[in-house]
Amino acid sequence: MKAMFISIALIFSQLISFSQVDDNNWVLYRSIDGIEIHTQEINCFSNEAPAQKAIIIKVVNHNKDNYRIEWDLSVWYNNEKSVSNIKDGENHHSIDLAGNQTIQGSCDAPYGPFYIFKDFITYVSPTKLTSYELENIRITKI
Repeated sequence: MKAMFISIALIFSQLISFSQVDDNNWVLYRSIDGIEIHTQEINCFSNEAPAQKAIIIKVVNHNKDNYRIEWDLSVWYNNEKSVSNIKDGENHHSIDLAGNQTIQGSCDAPYGPFYIFKDFITYVSPTKLTSYELENIRITKI
């Protein structure tokens, strides 16, 4: 019985350690017309990729109507802007939110519009995120 309890505890702790999103650590990035954009730094652990530090994004629609939210992501690694043309397809993001809907990034979906790579945890890398900005934020009722 004791061995079974320890096994269950280990499995549960692995599930928890996969990502460390804390609902109390969101930082309000911007609020526009009832739409809030929050960010949070997290640690991501996966069997398929090296452990990473990341910034995840959460978008909250406090309105009853549906909205489209668009932005262009600018990132600086080692104090150098990563991409000069932020309006290209890779850096432009658009999402549709239903009334009172929330969408947020996670370790389960890295490299998407809600995930910004910051640094590796498990090994030393010369590339480090030094800054990021969500530019040209546009909110449209749909």
